[in-house]
Amino acid sequence: MLPMYAFPVTIGAFALILVLARLRVPLAAAILAGAVVLGLLMGAAGELPWLMLTGAIRPATLALVAVQILLLVLSRTMQLAGQLERIVTLARAFFRRPAVAMAALPALIGLLPMPGGALFSAPMVRSAAGEVKVSGAFLSAVNYWYRHIWEHWWPLYPGVILAMTLTDRSFGAFVAFQMPLGVFMAVAGLLIFRGSHSDLHATAPPAPAGTKRRLLRETSSIAVILAVWAAVTSAVEALDLSALGEQGRMVLEKYLPVTLGLAVSLAWTVRLNRVGGRTLLRAFADRSIYDLGLLVLTVMVFQHVLESVNATPRIASELAAIHLPVEAVVATLPFVAGMVTGLAVGFVGTSFPIVLGLVAALPGQPALPPYVALAYAFGHLGQMISPIHLCYEIGRASCRERVYHPV
Repeated sequence: MLPMYAFPVTIGAFALILVLARLRVPLAAAILAGAVVLGLLMGAAGELPWLMLTGAIRPATLALVAVQILLLVLSRTMQLAGQLERIVTLARAFFRRPAVAMAALPALIGLLPMPGGALFSAPMVRSAAGEVKVSGAFLSAVNYWYRHIWEHWWPLYPGVILAMTLTDRSFGAFVAFQMPLGVFMAVAGLLIFRGSHSDLHATAPPAPAGTKRRLLRETSSIAVILAVWAAVTSAVEALDLSALGEQGRMVLEKYLPVTLGLAVSLAWTVRLNRVGGRTLLRAFADRSIYDLGLLVLTVMVFQHVLESVNATPRIASELAAIHLPVEAVVATLPFVAGMVTGLAVGFVGTSFPIVLGLVAALPGQPALPPYVALAYAFGHLGQMISPIHLCYEIGRASCRERVYHPV
């Protein structure tokens, strides 16, 4: 079978993924279906099973899946142990102003990516408002917005980890061009408070002595990750890894530091909270953790098939022939993927393999970071307004209930 034009075939595979996802087909299955269609129509039918297998068992793929599982186990353990609730109680006392606490609490919970985390932080925002009477729509807006201010660059988010993997950028380099998006989002969130009740901005009495120390202790699980990550990264950078090949180098440079950081943090969290074996087993047995791990694995399979059939260089040539601006594709594909999947790892996994290949194939080899920032910003915008984003559904429910405080 002769390969077809790469651009319509790739866009067709992308559209198939989005349509299947919209029809409630599990996203992992939809991505696998897209990879199969892409390989078949690009003339790789005979080698497709092997391409998919090798994409699934590459060291980078397995390491990335392991990181996702450890991350969500840690988050679930902290939740089961009541550590997250203690963080919220201490933060409310520490920040003093209700408006500051209302923004800070979902932001603190947002440091640990939990599926539907807005459901966990919603009552905290309501509690932080104190005795001030505010609408459910306002509470939902504050919770929804500040819950997601880290998602452009915070290294614990699956979408960010996947984007760093696909762009082959170090954490420092990735943050350098992504953090301004997060800063802009945090500042823009201040508009939500415009015209809010003056009592939300009143300063409460100072927190009890020792509140700051206890808050630092309760958030130490996150600090441990970053400390171990920094130490191991420095040690790895001092080594000569040229003999390990690209995959081996990527595993050691990108995944070993964060994997060890998560493992040490999990051990510390278990000790800090005196977590028993039964609770830890409940955390590891959470099915949603492995559903996300499977999703990440299928994303890496799709990306490997896309690379192996040389789709992106051919797409670049075809776009140049019809004079279609690559910037339009770079912005549109992640936005549509974010709208349909409602997940950062969804829009990164489905659209980034395409848009990154297009940028790499441009004449003159332009700098990659501006295109990555453009793609991520539009993808994030798409998921924020997606009607199937779980946090969005939680916000809609709050507004429908017309919740007011006090309740």
